[in-house]
Amino acid sequence: MPTFLPPLFSRRPALQPAAPTLRPAATAPIAAPGTSFRAFQPITFSQRGGAIAESAPGAQPRGPRAAHVARVALLVAVAGALIACDLWGLQLWNRDVARVAQVAQVAQGDRKGQAESQVMLQAVEEAMEIGGDRGGGSGEGTSHSSPGDSSKRGSSSSSSSSSSSSSSSSSSSSSAVVYRGAPWKADVGTWLVECSEQFLDVTVGEALFAQACPGNCSSNGVCNHELGECRCRHGYSGPDCSQLHLHQCNLPASPEWPVGPWVASICPAHCDTATALCFCGNGTRFPHRSITHPCGFVYRNHDFVFSEVDTDLLFHAHTGYCNADPLVGFQRDYTGCGICEVDGYLGPFCDTRVETFCLNQCSLHGTCHRGYCECSDGFFGIDCSLPSAFSPQALFTMPHGLPRRRLLDRAGGALERQGPGGRAAVGGGAAAGGGAAAGGTAVQRKVGAAGGAQTQVKQLGSSPWEQQQQGEPVPTRHRARWAQRQAFESTETEQQKQGKPVPPRHWAQWARPQTKPVGSRRWVRRRWPLIYIYDLPGEFTFHHLEARKIRAYCTTRLYGMHNETLYNHFQLYGMEVAVLESLLASPQRTTNASAADFFFVPVMGGCITARADDSPSTSMQGKFKNRRSYFAADFYQRALEHIRSAYPYWNSTGGRDHIWTFPWDEGACSAPKDVFNGIMLSHWGNTMAAHDHSTTAYLLDSWHDIPTALRGRHACFDPLKDVVMPAFKPPSAEHLRERLWLNPVENRRRLFFFGGNLGLNFTHGRPEANYSMGIRQRVALYFASEPNRHGQLGLLAQPDVVVQPGPIYDYAVQLSQSRFCGVLPGDGFSARMEDSLLHGCIPVIVQDGIELPFENFLDYPSFTVRVAEAHIPNLVTILQSFTDDQVRAMQRAASRVWMRWFYRAAVLLEAGRQRAQGKEVGEWVADLEGMEGDDAVDTLMQILHMKMFRDAWRRQEGPIMCSREGKVPSNIVAMSK
Repeated sequence: MPTFLPPLFSRRPALQPAAPTLRPAATAPIAAPGTSFRAFQPITFSQRGGAIAESAPGAQPRGPRAAHVARVALLVAVAGALIACDLWGLQLWNRDVARVAQVAQVAQGDRKGQAESQVMLQAVEEAMEIGGDRGGGSGEGTSHSSPGDSSKRGSSSSSSSSSSSSSSSSSSSSSAVVYRGAPWKADVGTWLVECSEQFLDVTVGEALFAQACPGNCSSNGVCNHELGECRCRHGYSGPDCSQLHLHQCNLPASPEWPVGPWVASICPAHCDTATALCFCGNGTRFPHRSITHPCGFVYRNHDFVFSEVDTDLLFHAHTGYCNADPLVGFQRDYTGCGICEVDGYLGPFCDTRVETFCLNQCSLHGTCHRGYCECSDGFFGIDCSLPSAFSPQALFTMPHGLPRRRLLDRAGGALERQGPGGRAAVGGGAAAGGGAAAGGTAVQRKVGAAGGAQTQVKQLGSSPWEQQQQGEPVPTRHRARWAQRQAFESTETEQQKQGKPVPPRHWAQWARPQTKPVGSRRWVRRRWPLIYIYDLPGEFTFHHLEARKIRAYCTTRLYGMHNETLYNHFQLYGMEVAVLESLLASPQRTTNASAADFFFVPVMGGCITARADDSPSTSMQGKFKNRRSYFAADFYQRALEHIRSAYPYWNSTGGRDHIWTFPWDEGACSAPKDVFNGIMLSHWGNTMAAHDHSTTAYLLDSWHDIPTALRGRHACFDPLKDVVMPAFKPPSAEHLRERLWLNPVENRRRLFFFGGNLGLNFTHGRPEANYSMGIRQRVALYFASEPNRHGQLGLLAQPDVVVQPGPIYDYAVQLSQSRFCGVLPGDGFSARMEDSLLHGCIPVIVQDGIELPFENFLDYPSFTVRVAEAHIPNLVTILQSFTDDQVRAMQRAASRVWMRWFYRAAVLLEAGRQRAQGKEVGEWVADLEGMEGDDAVDTLMQILHMKMFRDAWRRQEGPIMCSREGKVPSNIVAMSK
């Protein structure tokens, strides 16, 4: 069923012009297809983008009833014409009729008339269905589908009617609505089913930026061609990155401490003052051999003495660590050495160079230097993914290189967007003027511009390049230039086959790069919601990757001796990297900030928290001493001050459309009060309904000491705006091969399982009484299946209930053989929800007032059990009350949503890069690629898409909701810009 895509909704109310009042305007009768267009007069549209029906010019005024009858008669005539016309006519005129009828109803305000017109409009739509036209437009490349066309949707999605009708049978919760296999809360799921895919694909005009940077950043940074600013690598600063800042490895020395007191960066040899990393240095046989503490210090009485340097161990001419021949091997006891913690170095002596970690590995458009991307070929950005006017992509951004169904604003303002099916939508910012032009070559319409002025808009046909690609004849005036382009492409192909670069002298004259590029615009296909990602200075992002002292910190993967990908199993805080990498390469990303729906701030807060006090330059002395959460909060505040001063987007909405990641134990509890205005992505959904204090037992991370002037008094999580994200779990070949999440209930003989730290009374237990808020300790008190330090089992221990302390070496097997698995907190969040779902075990949540990933959007009763902390003694009784059928239904639901707790996009992006470089990937990659379902970032995009339309602050009139039939409600017309 055809739908009408409204013009672009303004994302920043502060920038909106005053909304004019809908007023009558003249319109002529619509000519049927095939009739003469000489008598055709353009339909007039208001600034809000809707057509306004009125009597023909010069006609006598008529009463409301007569006017309505005339409109109904008009609709009947059009319906008859539609049945007889061809496909082109069907698409064009049905869209016009829908818009005329819709806005006429709003202007008339007659409920009875609206109902009758609705009946007639449905008759038109039924005629369209009889004619076989189910699409929403004729634009090439669109994946837009109408609610009645389920074949065009994703493989795991269903049509609106089938999804809604099957929700009660697919979920144990009667209020759940199933969308793409997952049970959602009713209001969220209803919007996703009925509306999301009507507003999905969009064509966006994006500039290829050409701002130059001073001194080309002195080869010590990457030029941000959007701002004309350098993004300097660690250790360099200044407008042109020419100023070297010394980052010492050691604290001030003293007679007692020859190289200074201990710090994670302590160095008994040569300190690289750009990164505060330690190497053997000049004068040794292997100057680039990395040294990580405690290497080089005296080892005495089973401990290292950091006040004494073992110079012989390091610098002996033949057997010293810095001079030993790796081919000969260890010739002495190198206790403390050979621990390769510096990223990029492996081997017995840490001198074998391997690939280092960078975001998206610089998108294969640059060289990775331990987190810093040195971009090439005119690309820029934190992962070298943004093409500039200096890049090869700019060569083919020609004046005619616009999409086939494009709009040119004759008043000079570029129209930024084009919606599904060729429907155009007007961009924000400088692109003032509302309305949209319907399809049809050379069909002109008048669109209301800002202030009510009428701006002429013309929709043009395809460019000569697209005509040739579509098999159409190229106009004579373009043939010479087209021949040049073909000759250039042929030359380039031959050069590339021979592995040679294409020199500029072989390029056609029109294709040669300009000496001073002035910038150009490209039109790209994107998906809603559109997200603009800030390109922040390195101090907030990649500097912390460059200078990290332990290579496993801040990353989701490392690289082995053969540059194979090794996923990081020791870092639960990889969400910020997985989300950022996925967004940087996603179709939702746009460089057109004026068209963006959301703004992502890529502050690596988890990394700065991990690096706190690891070198003199990250010292937590003074006001930050023993207050790591305060240290991180100040870091976020400085990032906020930067985007406030360098960009206008925060100030226009107060930051409500800005997205921040807080991957640490207690999430956004430590967020500055101004930052908390935005959307918080974290793992800790503490609403403070039950626990209104810092819950961590690790005192360095307590947020109680953050000054109120900085933090304010906000909760850790606001379910109305924030999103709890899953922790990053690395892919497991065994997990994917054996499909552990599909193990049926009949094979799960164990009722309940939990394994992990159980507190002071058990081996390796945490000594703090407030660890896990005492929840794990209470569960162990009643149900421990192994004796504690006093030789006692749980008071209510049962054979089919396993509660045991870690480590557990068959952890995956235990999970996959249990029906229910405990989700209990640690120092803040723990990844037990992820463990349970990835193994098909029904999560049992015991943490009052603290929400889990996506809990404020998904229908959790469908696949989880929540037990109040006060009911821990009754936990087993509660679980035994579920029937086998209920358990099967919940386990099936859990097995359908497990992918939403996994970052598949980031994993497959890495696999694609490895393949592109001719490297082998594991067989499990093919298994993962063949699996259906949306992952964690897909789920986040669906939530943001819904929030983009339904967040009340974006619309003064209230949240937007489209109807079941797929029609845009009248308030969208009134709100569109």
